[in-house]
Amino acid sequence: MTDDFDSLVRWPLRTDEWPRTVLVGALLVATAPLVLPSVLLAGYAVRLLRTDFDDGSLPAFDDPRSLVGTGTRAAGVVVAYHLPAAVLLTAGVGAASASLRWRAPATLRPAAVVASLTSGPLSGALALAGAVVLPVCGYLATVGLTAYATTDDVAEAFAVGRIRRRALSIATLRAWLLGSLVTVVTGVCAIVLAAATTAIPGVGHLLAGAVRFYGGVVALVVWSETLPVEGTENRNESGMQTTEPGAEPT
Repeated sequence: MTDDFDSLVRWPLRTDEWPRTVLVGALLVATAPLVLPSVLLAGYAVRLLRTDFDDGSLPAFDDPRSLVGTGTRAAGVVVAYHLPAAVLLTAGVGAASASLRWRAPATLRPAAVVASLTSGPLSGALALAGAVVLPVCGYLATVGLTAYATTDDVAEAFAVGRIRRRALSIATLRAWLLGSLVTVVTGVCAIVLAAATTAIPGVGHLLAGAVRFYGGVVALVVWSETLPVEGTENRNESGMQTTEPGAEPT
């Protein structure tokens, strides 16, 4: 497993053009709060998911029009899956803000005391629920995005039966956790690197963006390579594969 993981980490370095691609990716990550860089990165993620990691190499940021089109659809999938967590977190923040506004004149209006006492626990509960739901939304979004990438059909990203089968697979969850671990580790490294280079304006931000981009690429490679082939996730204890009626066994 260690040797396989090391090869996955080094996979982006197979092409001679990797420095240019990583530089472009770093610039996009550094400006990702803007809409267009985020869309381009989403399109590039789909392009990565469609890459044959055994024979292929790190794709380039060419054909920006295609990236924008693909990225717009991919971003729509990701946003749709994150809506439940976003609603809960927004409601929690809104309740907390309302609580703060009520507390200022609390001594003048007794009813405001009751409002502040009830809105405090409510905001905390909503925010906690949003925080708990957020990784679940991220997991489902990854599964849905992969379904779109492999079929080039947005509807497949929301096909309840297909997404449910994949999401309930232990092997799929394991692949997602491995990819997420790579993302977290490289994120921490990017923060440390940015803090260590704060004396050089702009450089630390760019270096951190490069680390985050490279880490994101490796995370997608790990996810794709450890993800079981669709149709092989559900096996019973005897090792026999379970298939749907009318489906061909693989």
